[in-house]
Amino acid sequence: LVFILLPTHVLAQPELQESFFRGEILKISDVIETDERGFNEGVQTVFVALKEVSESEIIEVQLPVNVNNPSDNLELNVGDAVTIIQTEFEGGVIYGIHDVYRLDGLVFFLVGFVILILFITGKKGVWSLVSLGITFLILVGFLAPQLLAGSDPLLMSFFSAAAIAFVIFYLSHGFKKRTTLALISAFITLILAFFLSLFAVDAIQLFGAGTEEAVSLNFAGAMIDLKGLLLGAIVIGTLGVLDDITIAQVATVHQIHEANSRLGFKELYTRGISVGKDHIASIINTLVLAYAGASFPVLLLLVQSSRPFWVSLNSEFLAEEVVRTLVGSMTLIVTVPIATLLASYFYAKRAT
Repeated sequence: LVFILLPTHVLAQPELQESFFRGEILKISDVIETDERGFNEGVQTVFVALKEVSESEIIEVQLPVNVNNPSDNLELNVGDAVTIIQTEFEGGVIYGIHDVYRLDGLVFFLVGFVILILFITGKKGVWSLVSLGITFLILVGFLAPQLLAGSDPLLMSFFSAAAIAFVIFYLSHGFKKRTTLALISAFITLILAFFLSLFAVDAIQLFGAGTEEAVSLNFAGAMIDLKGLLLGAIVIGTLGVLDDITIAQVATVHQIHEANSRLGFKELYTRGISVGKDHIASIINTLVLAYAGASFPVLLLLVQSSRPFWVSLNSEFLAEEVVRTLVGSMTLIVTVPIATLLASYFYAKRAT
């Protein structure tokens, strides 16, 4: 058995080497209150069997416990899978519980997600999943290394978004004329998002340092232009809904043309934009609710805060979120008439 304490001053040393293992909790002792510093602290001994060693090894971890506020403690039970951190230093080796092991549950839901897509959409779902995989490779295999290497975040994000758009449109919807029309509409919108985000970030004087994660990048040694990173994130985020809007609008005009091939440009555009207006209303609500859901704890902090609302809204963190929502919404709104205009012109020309 290895008896462990986790002194934070030791973990902060740069010469430490860390390794991670999976483990299973075998036994949890009762909490022993120490109260050494007057904070009603406690210690709980946890026995863990390591899963990734040549022989079955059991370690003993002394876990700090907040006696006054149990919600601050990691909820552990016998049989739970956990992630173990092993830290090597000159005096030896120490172990600690890093987190609960969650990958098995994530894999379960991922498999369910794939099965549901394939069951509902069939062959189209396969190509959508392939495009999703390629999108992930572009973001992780190309964009992230380029940004960490010091490339311009905005330009790299724009080129990555263009490449992703090309992949997801043709793989998900096939090599059709209406797919090409939707892709052209998406490219035009991405260019608008590029310049609109530039204008908005400069006008509101945002610097990209509104989140701890962004600032931590530079502290970790990755000297990235945070302002450019914010701009690139807006462009990438805008692409997320472009596929839905452009394909839907072009398909709408195409179906109207199929129903009556004698309709001219004006009639096609009028009928197509009528459907598009309803689409805009639903998309805007979707975007706002998606942002609100992702930032719900922040919303609660705003309600709880004693500061005036305008002071909180003026903070860079909230201003960034508002700009993301507004710039994304504005470009998506413009996408509807652009896609409808191109599709109406193309199908009206075919009718003549």
